[in-house]
Amino acid sequence: MISRRRFALSLSAFALSPLSAHVHAAVRKTPTPLLPPLPPLAREEAVTDNLWGKNIVDPYRWMEQKPDTAEFTNYLKAQGGFARQVLDKLPGRRAIEASLQRFSAATTTLAIRQVTTTQLIFARRSPDQQVLKIYAIAHAGGAERLLIDPEAGNKGGQGGQPRRVTEVLMSPDNKHLAYAIDKGGDEMHELHVLTLDSGKDVLITRLNGMPASWLPDSSGLFYARLRDGAVKGKVDFSFDTATWLHKMDKDPAQDTLAFRWSDGPAMGQTEREMPVVHVNTASDWALGAIYSNGEWPAYGMVARLNDLLAGKPGWAEVFRKDDIATHALTVGDDVYVLAKGKSERGEVFKVSLREADKGKRVVVVPQGDYVIDSLSLAKDGLYIHELRGQVGALRRYGFATGKVEDVKLPLTGAVWNIQCHPAIEGAWFGMDDLTWSARTLQTGPNLVAKDTGLTPKAAFDTSSFLTTRQDIKARDGTAVPVEILHKNNTKLNGKNPLLIIAYGAYGIILDPGFQGSMLAFLDQGGVIVYAHVRGGGEKGETWHTAGQKASKPNTWRDVIDVAEAMIKDGWTARGKLAVWGTSAGGIMVGRAITERPDLFAVAIGEVGVFNTLRFELTSNGPGNDEEFGTVKKEDEFRALLEMDAYHHVKPETSYPATLLMTGANDLRVEPWQIAKMAARMQKNYDPKRPVLMRVDYDSGHYSTTKKSGIAKHLDMFSFILGHTRG
Repeated sequence: MISRRRFALSLSAFALSPLSAHVHAAVRKTPTPLLPPLPPLAREEAVTDNLWGKNIVDPYRWMEQKPDTAEFTNYLKAQGGFARQVLDKLPGRRAIEASLQRFSAATTTLAIRQVTTTQLIFARRSPDQQVLKIYAIAHAGGAERLLIDPEAGNKGGQGGQPRRVTEVLMSPDNKHLAYAIDKGGDEMHELHVLTLDSGKDVLITRLNGMPASWLPDSSGLFYARLRDGAVKGKVDFSFDTATWLHKMDKDPAQDTLAFRWSDGPAMGQTEREMPVVHVNTASDWALGAIYSNGEWPAYGMVARLNDLLAGKPGWAEVFRKDDIATHALTVGDDVYVLAKGKSERGEVFKVSLREADKGKRVVVVPQGDYVIDSLSLAKDGLYIHELRGQVGALRRYGFATGKVEDVKLPLTGAVWNIQCHPAIEGAWFGMDDLTWSARTLQTGPNLVAKDTGLTPKAAFDTSSFLTTRQDIKARDGTAVPVEILHKNNTKLNGKNPLLIIAYGAYGIILDPGFQGSMLAFLDQGGVIVYAHVRGGGEKGETWHTAGQKASKPNTWRDVIDVAEAMIKDGWTARGKLAVWGTSAGGIMVGRAITERPDLFAVAIGEVGVFNTLRFELTSNGPGNDEEFGTVKKEDEFRALLEMDAYHHVKPETSYPATLLMTGANDLRVEPWQIAKMAARMQKNYDPKRPVLMRVDYDSGHYSTTKKSGIAKHLDMFSFILGHTRG
């Protein structure tokens, strides 16, 4: 969730006791040697909704109660325990674990989080570390300084759950570090400010606080947080989120409200959106950006910073929702906006802030042949990430010349995490590819990129792994781009276990990049296909809307068509085909297997949305109606019902062996979404094609530690290979 999958974090408000009498185990038939008895069955209590003349029967509505009932937590524990028994007995686990240790555990994960005037702030997880730690190093190199070690703070009162630093922001004077930290992946971030010289650490808020921007003189911090009294699990959980101002010379209890969703011109914003104030040292103006569902800035307005601090901002409109803006940066008396509303692959327009109320725009980077994905502000210009087919490019719009020029890259691959500073020329960024590990590069104004050496090279050889890129023709003739990751000796004989990974939502680009865990699957004889299906942003905004609402079936049917092509071309066969979807990708995987249960041998649904008819009623639901629809409108209700995998599960139907996974602390997709799907599928229990529900009690929407990530992939790959080999 997820333009750059491993490090990008949105400003989103958010992807035991013994068994109860209602949860029991029984044996219907003799199990195979690998399987324990039947999974624990869930109690049924049918609730019927009549929506637009159609009766919708829901036998497991009781699972949605908030806070969680004892019955539901018992059910989760029983399901998790049953899954553990099955997964631990699957064959080949030792060999798969050895591969994961070789390729995943030995990899260093690193990303620059901020460029300041004197240093780089970066997150790193070395092979001997479980979580990302925050460091600083001078631009020229030298000794690094450890700033935050979340493991060191995991002492007493934390329940033993792992802690993650999810956001950091250094003050302009390099003296104070704002950071957000959560525990157990629950995304209820505590916001702190650490004064580096003294070590003084001040808790600003526990209300899911996220740093937005520092005042240019470092005297204060704008931050976004939930309203007082917000209740997890309630549909209004994130309503009335606002931006506050903390002054460094005052107690956090004296922080002042700075920006609300209702401030400024009325452009259609509502209480469910998140208002954030962005300021920087390159401008005297403040940008008030209002984020829709924590993703892109749907509305933008500007005011003089001094007027905002005086309580009289006089906000003026810069862009609104139909512009489909994804980035906006203030520079002097101008604002530069990357938008896709009029140019589906993206254009950059400039607005003079002195005349913002006149609505005059000048396009400085027109739409080209490729999708523009991001903007970053440096002294010499705007650094632009461009997606060229399935690889990345970096370009610069020069302030002095007005020209757009390419940065010369040393390799062909993914470009991500572009970091700049408005007072420094050039940019720092990451590069990797499916078959070579990440590097941290830097370019100066000469536009020639070089490796900084900050990210250590992988301690293993990847030359035996290859990537084949091609287009697959979907049933309606649309070309769907795919990347096929395989070993150099893979034969097209139909005998390879093959895993399709797809997402297809929010206009997000599926940018897989290097992941050592995937090489472990290849090492065991598998093939991986990344399918860039409709609903994503790989080909621009039209590609996004072609997998949205009533057009959503394109997303899972693209996957089905890719699967058929993989079989036809000899990469795999039906009994060896698996599909994996995460978060909104749960819609894809759930409907692919319910529409074509005969096609796939295995399905992996990770923290997935399976019950779309009920998703808008969750804490993270409001705002998602723009992507999927709302039951309040008849046409959108019918689209939601069509994409609802839970309501498409049929009795007496043989579905693929299915591994459903949830994090017990997930705020984005609450565990009941996965639990209801598991309960309905398990009524068709087949020992040869089991349905398991894996529960991670130390994670939320994402794995929190290296250990938990490896354990997840070990279970997934063991499950896939255990049901596709032979």
